[in-house]
Amino acid sequence: MLCWFAVFAIVVFKSLAERVELEWDVGYVYGARDGYTYRRAIGVNGELPFPPVHVTQGDTLAINVHNSLDVPTSIHAHGLLNNGTNYYDGPDMVTQCGIPPGESFTYVFETKDQFGTFWIHGHTRHQEVDGLHTPLIIHGRKPPVVDYDEELLMTFEDWFTTEFAVRQAYINSLEDIRTLTSNFPKALINGYDGNNTAPITFVPGKRYRFRVISMSVNNWFKFRIPGHKMTIIEADGVESIPLVVDGLSMGPGQRYSVIVTAHDSAEFNYIYNVTSYSQTLFSQGLIPLVYTGLIKYREGAPVKTIQAPGDEQLVWPEETSMQVADKQAQLPADRRIELNLTMFTYTHHQHQTALGSTLYKPVLVPTLYTALSMGDLAANSSVYGPQTNAYVLKHLEVVEIVISNPELDDHTFHFHGHNVQVIETGPFGNSSTDNREPVAHKVSGPWPMWRDTVQVHGFEFIRVRFRADNPGVWFMHCHLAWHEYNGVAVVFVEAPDVLQQQQRVPEEMVEMCKRQNIPTQGNGAGNPGFDMSGLPPAVYPSS
Repeated sequence: MLCWFAVFAIVVFKSLAERVELEWDVGYVYGARDGYTYRRAIGVNGELPFPPVHVTQGDTLAINVHNSLDVPTSIHAHGLLNNGTNYYDGPDMVTQCGIPPGESFTYVFETKDQFGTFWIHGHTRHQEVDGLHTPLIIHGRKPPVVDYDEELLMTFEDWFTTEFAVRQAYINSLEDIRTLTSNFPKALINGYDGNNTAPITFVPGKRYRFRVISMSVNNWFKFRIPGHKMTIIEADGVESIPLVVDGLSMGPGQRYSVIVTAHDSAEFNYIYNVTSYSQTLFSQGLIPLVYTGLIKYREGAPVKTIQAPGDEQLVWPEETSMQVADKQAQLPADRRIELNLTMFTYTHHQHQTALGSTLYKPVLVPTLYTALSMGDLAANSSVYGPQTNAYVLKHLEVVEIVISNPELDDHTFHFHGHNVQVIETGPFGNSSTDNREPVAHKVSGPWPMWRDTVQVHGFEFIRVRFRADNPGVWFMHCHLAWHEYNGVAVVFVEAPDVLQQQQRVPEEMVEMCKRQNIPTQGNGAGNPGFDMSGLPPAVYPSS
C-alpha cells in the first residue's frame, strides 16, 4: 500500500538562493481516493496526490502551469505574502483572469524571508476541493526554535464522493441552506484513505518534527498520539515560543509544526488518532469519524493501551494561547473594521451567511486591474462594485479586524497577503439557544501570535490586527469552500496609490484576459468612473 510520507534528515542549507522550476500539467485523473468511490478528480502530471514542493528560504519558485482541463484554472501559494507581486496571488477575478484551457502560465513566487509550512492549491472554481493541492515546505536558513532529528510531513483532507460542481449545484437548489443533507466526506491522511495508513516508525530517544497541514475544505481535524506530548514550534509559517499540548485541533487551511520526542524504550508500539468533524453538519449524526494508525517502535511489539480522557480535559492550541518567537509586542490599532457573520434570506431566495449583509460575487474586471487603472478614484471603494465588499486601506496604517459569529457554524478565515496578530477571542451571540457551552473570553499574552488562517467558532468573536505594508488587492474569505463560493468574503484594497507606483501586471497576464474577452481596465464593470452598467446585480437581503 502506497503511503505518502516525506521523511528526511535535517537539511544542510545552501548559502545561495536558487531558482526552483517546476512543470505542472493540471488535468483530470480518475480513482477512488477514499477507498470506496471511483470518480473524476484534478491532479498534476497525471498524479493525485502529486509531490510536495520543497524549497529553501530565499529561493525563487517558478511553477509553469499548463491547463489541460476544460475550464480555466489558477493556483494560490497559501501563506506566501507575494509582497511586490500581488498579481501572482492566484484568486480568479481578484488578482488575475484564470488560465484558459489549453494554455500555460508561469507563477513566480519569491520566498524572500518566509520559511515554514505552507501549501499550494487551486483558486478558480474551487478546484482545490477536487484534488488540486499539495504541501509547500520552505526550509529555514537558521536553526529552529527546538532542535530535532527527523521531519515527518502529515496532511489531512476531506474527500467527497461527488465533484464540487455537482455538489454545489445541489446546494444552490436549496432555498434554505440549513436544510442541507449530504453524505459526510471521508478523510484522507497523507493523500490516501485514512483507514489504510502506513505505520510511522519511531526510533527510541529521537525527536521528530511533524509538519501538519489541514488541506481540508469543510472539516476540522484533531490529531493526537496518546502517550506522547506535542510541542508547537510553528503555526502557519510563523515560529512560536514552544507550547506543550496534548494534540492539535485544526480548521481548514491551518498548519502547525510540532516536536514529538520518542520514548527511550521500544517495549511498546502506540496508536495515533485522527478525528474528522464539522460543526456545520453536527446535527446530522454522521460525525465524528475517527481514524487510527500505528506508531511503530519495534516490529511485533504489543500496542500499549492508554485510557484517554475526554477532549475537554486535554490541552489543545487556541488562537490566543500561542506567542510569537520573535516577541513582537501588540500593535496599536489606527482603524477598526467590524465584520459580522449574518444569515439572511437574499433576493435570489436563498438563506445564506455573509460577512455583513452583502454576498461577495466576482465582478467583470479583476479587482487588482481596477485598482491599477482607476487613478485617484481607486481610493473610493465604490469603483470596485457593490458585491466585492471592498475596503480601501491606507499605506502602513494598523488595521484591526473584528469578526463576530452569532451562529452555530464554525469558520476559518484566511488572509491573503498578510499574517495577522491575534489579539483576543470572546463570546458573541447566545449559545444557550443551541445547547452549546458558553464561549470564554481569552486574551493573548504580551507577544501575540501571527498567522494567516484563524478559527472563528460559533457564538464567538475574534480580534486581529495587521499593518497595511503590502500594497495590493487581497482576498479575505472563509476557507470552507462552499461558504467562500456563496460569498463569505471581502476584499482589502491596500494602498492603491502606492500600488500604482510600484507594480505593473505582466503583459502576458493582460493578454490572457483579453483572449477570454475579459476587460483589464475600468471599474468593476469595465466602465469609467462609477458607471456600473452591465454589472450583474448585487445580491442583498430581501427582508
